[in-house]
Amino acid sequence: MKKINDCIFKYLINPVVKLTGVALLLVILLQIFGRTFMKNPPPWTEEMSRFIFLWYCFLGCAVTLREKQHLGLDYFYNKFNTKIRKTIDIIIQILTLVFGGYVAFYGTTLLDVVRKRVAPITRLSMRWFYLVLPIMGALFVLLAIENLIALLKKEPTAEKEGETA
Repeated sequence: MKKINDCIFKYLINPVVKLTGVALLLVILLQIFGRTFMKNPPPWTEEMSRFIFLWYCFLGCAVTLREKQHLGLDYFYNKFNTKIRKTIDIIIQILTLVFGGYVAFYGTTLLDVVRKRVAPITRLSMRWFYLVLPIMGALFVLLAIENLIALLKKEPTAEKEGETA
């Protein structure tokens, strides 16, 4: 599972996040240039920046989860012994799995709801805007499964003598 996720993130998700970040920057710079020097920015830049921002944020959430850079309360977590930490980690991964499944399922349902709608300026199908939801949910599920497998395989290490709980 880890090898599959490594390939997905290395060759697909990470490059897409980088490209959307650069695209977002360029579109916003074009909008600023248009407002400053042309008195009228190209009308599509506002809509496109929202679209790109959605993809950047939601795929960035998956990358953050993958790299374990999400916000946490380490102070309290470190007060527990190893067995309790492992239990907390398993619960967190199960909750991540449930959340990812929920977002993937209802994100797919949302695609059916918006299938006939189009964006007012770019005339893009709204499905493109919301497609990122089931993708992010599926990535959360894959990452949670990978982490659960790793947690269940790993034996709890014996606590050092004198370690405070």
